[in-house]
Amino acid sequence: MSFRIDPKIYLIFGSISWVLFVFFQFAISYFNQSLDSITNITLYLFFFGSFSFSFFRYYDLTISKIGREDIYITFFRLFIFSIKCLLPVALSYIILLFGFFDNSTFNIFIYSVLYNLTLGSSTIFCIICFLISKRLISFESPVTMQRLMLTLNYGFVLMYIFDLAFNFFPSPIYQYIFLGLYILVGVLFFNQKWVAYIPFNQKWKTILISVFIILGNILVFQFFNLNNFDSSSYYNVKSSLFLILFFSFNFTYFSISTLINVFSLPTTPVFDNIQNERIIARKVQENLIPNSLPNSKKLKIFSYYKPHFTLGGDYFDHIPINENKFLVCIADVSGKGIPAALMMSNVQASIRTMIRNTEDLKKIVEELNYQINLRGLSERFVSMFICIYDFKSKTLEYINCGHPHPLLAHGDDILSLDRGSTVLGMFSNLPKIKTTKIKISKGFDLFSYTDGLIEIQNGYGDFYGTSKIKKLFEGNRNDPENFIELVKTDLDEFKGNNISYDDTTLLMISVRNV
Repeated sequence: MSFRIDPKIYLIFGSISWVLFVFFQFAISYFNQSLDSITNITLYLFFFGSFSFSFFRYYDLTISKIGREDIYITFFRLFIFSIKCLLPVALSYIILLFGFFDNSTFNIFIYSVLYNLTLGSSTIFCIICFLISKRLISFESPVTMQRLMLTLNYGFVLMYIFDLAFNFFPSPIYQYIFLGLYILVGVLFFNQKWVAYIPFNQKWKTILISVFIILGNILVFQFFNLNNFDSSSYYNVKSSLFLILFFSFNFTYFSISTLINVFSLPTTPVFDNIQNERIIARKVQENLIPNSLPNSKKLKIFSYYKPHFTLGGDYFDHIPINENKFLVCIADVSGKGIPAALMMSNVQASIRTMIRNTEDLKKIVEELNYQINLRGLSERFVSMFICIYDFKSKTLEYINCGHPHPLLAHGDDILSLDRGSTVLGMFSNLPKIKTTKIKISKGFDLFSYTDGLIEIQNGYGDFYGTSKIKKLFEGNRNDPENFIELVKTDLDEFKGNNISYDDTTLLMISVRNV
């Protein structure tokens, strides 16, 4: 399990840095000093840099990734937060622009107080805008796009370091980094997939909020550009390539998204109808998945199912055969959306029908393969793990049809259940199909999953893989309910803000012969 600093630590450290920064600024103003000395510049950069970095990390960790249902909510929260940050910026801008105070020592001090408070709120506003833009760019984006976004993150950090140290170590590398990142930003601007998932009744609200954010960035830009009123000020747009790139990123991304939202208005009702049809199909699909699973001394089953799209192709089921036997299966239909969901419903109906006529797993699997192949959907196939347990004979019988290998623990042994055949539907006749029987006297724990679990990637492109699953299973299999939660937590920490591109299903079965 990866180490992660509590976001509150960043919040506390950032707040302390800000207090020290403001105190330092007050002292500079009170004693009529400037930032010409190396000591004063160093302290300024250290306090402001610590404040900016800490709050950036805090919000980066606390702002969750954006799903299809969260888009408008995210925009509305950004709007509310922006109002809180921009009110002091607007007040400060008016005072500074129109010069309401004279140049007395007291008023210079008031200027300094106002400027520093505004500097803090405007910096946080820019950070929030950037992180929301980052989440929107990452919305259902491919791995390549996410890696480019990660590169941009590191590039911004490097730019910020150069920006802080430029007065001490001027270097032409600064300009080259700026040029490279500007080109990268231009590529990322056009990843606007989220626009298509805003309903018509929320479209205009989102557009108005985007316009407000654009105007807010202009206001903050002008504030940074007018900070020459005070000798204790340091940051301004004219001397900072980092600020130019930062404002360009926020301003341009929300501008492009606004235009795309406006031009997509005529097609939004059509898309809304399609989405409504998918929602109805999703409700039908949900009825196919068991909403009640056994939880007794003899048998406990816990599950987790998360489709990536509105409709998924994962399927699992628990079917009591008689008082001594039950069937459990988990399957993954290739593809996504409505075709995969329809295939899943056919598989479920076929299994429930066949188990009434026969308990022979080999015959059930062969018939399933025939039915899938018969429909002529050669591009569609199904991976499946299916098993029957008999409490009377204390025997587990299973067939694995090209599915990720479930883990079986009984006694001190942990087995990988990999025997069976290939995926269903690919061939008219399954090659080398084999049924495996395992004698289990006292009980067992069985964990199965779909490939959506092991194929999830983190921000570096690494797969979750099977080694993590085995390690967690070995140490926590005796508590099936908590084990599912543990896997979910570990998975969330691994992938971070990355998005899964497949359905994910977890199924934990615990049997005790009492």
